Parts: sequence; C-alpha cells; structure tokens
Amino acid sequence: MSMWLTLTKIEPSLVEEVLERREPLVRSSTGDTFACDYRILDAVAEGRAEVEMGAADWTTVYPWLARSVGHGSSAVNEHGPGDASGFVLTLDEVRRVAEGLITEGWASRNAAAWAVSSKDRGLEDLGPFFAAAAVEEKAVVGAVN
Repeated sequence: MSMWLTLTKIEPSLVEEVLERREPLVRSSTGDTFACDYRILDAVAEGRAEVEMGAADWTTVYPWLARSVGHGSSAVNEHGPGDASGFVLTLDEVRRVAEGLITEGWASRNAAAWAVSSKDRGLEDLGPFFAAAAVEEKAVVGAVN
C-alpha cells in the first residue's frame, strides 16, 4: 500500500478559507500539482540522512524537506493512519522552503524546470515545484493519504 503526497499551488488569499473549511486539497490544474509516493520519499530521505549524517531521523537532518511535506506546518485536518492529513504553507513559508530545499541539496533544478510539461514527476521535481510556487507567489496546500 502506498501513501501519496499531493501538493497544490493556491492563491495566498485562499489560505484562511482552506484553514477554516478544514479541507486539505483545492482542485487545480495538473500544472499546479505535485504528487509522489510518500513512502519512497521517506525511504530516500532516511537513507540519505543515514549515509550523510549517521542519523535515521531525516526530519531533523533535513528540516526543509520535512516542512515541504507537512511536518511542522499549519494543519488543515488531522486524521488517523490511512486518512488524509492536510497542511498549508503560506507564501512566506513556500519561499523559505524553496530556499531550504536548495540548501539541503533537494533542488538540483530551478523553477523553469517545473514549467516544462511532464506527466512523469519524481522526487527530483519537489524543489522545482516549490521554486515555481515561490516565483508565482503561491501558497501550497498538501495532503498525505
């Protein structure tokens, strides 16, 4: 069973509404959405943290990667395992995450890389997604389910 991370760029003016409605996803075009298997992201981050830092807790080794997937973000809803757990990143948080992903080595490509139309997205597209959101001055709403 996989767990999917889905991130969607939204207008910053919608952040309060999303938090009030407590719904994690806003329907948008595929160009505004990033999705990947969260368990793969978790395994890659854990392996890299262990090799690079000798630590298995990647969320402390890579705090910006952790933030990009909802750790420490404003919760939209909190359910048990298997249910959607949503979060919101404000425009300011998106900007900091985009810069942090570069610092941590998770963003080898820039915002222009995200603009290229592709149906096949992978972990390497997480950094460009946040860079594009920052350039476009968008907030991000996400969920892991």
